[in-house]
Amino acid sequence: MMCMPSVRDQVRLVPALYQCATHVSEGSIGKTNDSLSEIKRLSSIVDGPLQRLSQIMADSLARRLLFSCEGLTGSLIHPSDYFEQSSIQSARYNFASLSPYLNTGFATINRAILEAMEVEKVVRIIDLSCSASHPRQWLKLLHGFHGRPGGPPEVRLTVVHDDNDFLANMRALLSKEADMLKIPFQFNDVNGRLETLDFSNLRSVLGIKYGEAIAISCSLQLHRLLVVDDNASCSAIDQLQKMANAAQLKQMASSVYSPASILNYPRTPSPLLLASFLNAIHTLKPNIMLVMEQDANHNALLFSDRFVEALNYYAALFDSFNAMAATNSQRANERAQVERMILGEEIKNILLCEGVNRHERHETLSQWAMYMDTSGFHHVPLSFGAIREGELKLMSFGLNGCQYQVESDCLLLGWSSTRLYSISAWRPKKGSTSGSREHMLVQRQVWPHN
Repeated sequence: MMCMPSVRDQVRLVPALYQCATHVSEGSIGKTNDSLSEIKRLSSIVDGPLQRLSQIMADSLARRLLFSCEGLTGSLIHPSDYFEQSSIQSARYNFASLSPYLNTGFATINRAILEAMEVEKVVRIIDLSCSASHPRQWLKLLHGFHGRPGGPPEVRLTVVHDDNDFLANMRALLSKEADMLKIPFQFNDVNGRLETLDFSNLRSVLGIKYGEAIAISCSLQLHRLLVVDDNASCSAIDQLQKMANAAQLKQMASSVYSPASILNYPRTPSPLLLASFLNAIHTLKPNIMLVMEQDANHNALLFSDRFVEALNYYAALFDSFNAMAATNSQRANERAQVERMILGEEIKNILLCEGVNRHERHETLSQWAMYMDTSGFHHVPLSFGAIREGELKLMSFGLNGCQYQVESDCLLLGWSSTRLYSISAWRPKKGSTSGSREHMLVQRQVWPHN
């Protein structure tokens, strides 16, 4: 018979995770084993979002410790290796369906595109959201163009995705809808991921023709272009890593609450992959580029920084998905699939992987603003209409924890007091050429309480 959890047990779970991370950083197998046993006990008392997150974090910590044993690490088979493509696609679909944030992003981005293309006759939409792409976004946009005064433009949509079946289904669905709405429509598909595109020939790869008005939508993907070989910078911070990991995590383990701030350490220069991509986009001269990104500090060199940020961030995200699924009892299985195959895999990549294998390098809005500005882009303020569209969409889910904030004419989405996502708009600076230089870390602002 399962016992009801005591308040004391629940309060101890987060410090237990911090303590375990400390032991992992110190390389203590015995102490880590004891901590993992305690986490398992505390997280199995009741099935809640924090408990499910703790199990994923504990799995990552255990595997992180094994990284010091090259033979063991090389022999492990990652559970994701057994994910079937159909299951992955189902999880992606459920993520888009359950996430109030992604749907809010789609609504905001669509409104900004409609405004930027108000008088254009031939419109090229570039969907670079890849795994986060969903036909729902473009179905809504087609209806938006259909209601445009003066009639709809010719719409040409290019979608980048790594699943041919997904692309074929999207083509059929959107073509049928465009035909019903009597909108001239062309669909171009590109099989691949954002980081694998040929940036030196992007116009040809994306099927862009001269004379088209271009709008680019990129949701939850741009951070994948921040990949660098962290080992190139590790020698300079090796001693800092050893001291700071243990010191910071010990401090966290002594408190139930999250730290007011996280120590900031030197960052690497702007990655070449991102610089190459932004240079290619700059040459296309898009009317507007819409970017939605996770608003978090998950790209630090130090494991301790990433662990603290990931625990706080995903605790809020798990809580919000749990609340969303609770509105319909039949969605519990969808929520579990998203936690395991989408969010869980993100967490493992943040905590387990280093160098070119670490793709989930989430940054804050202020850092993205610096990357974009120094690459020849200027910020385009989201209009009142676009922001209002996003706010109404977020509130339509009826979740009290969902929060929004307007900062520097960008839209920030969060759960309770935790910032989760940012939505911003950009355009190449007139008369400028794309370029990049080293970027300094901008201190993250604290999410205000309403």
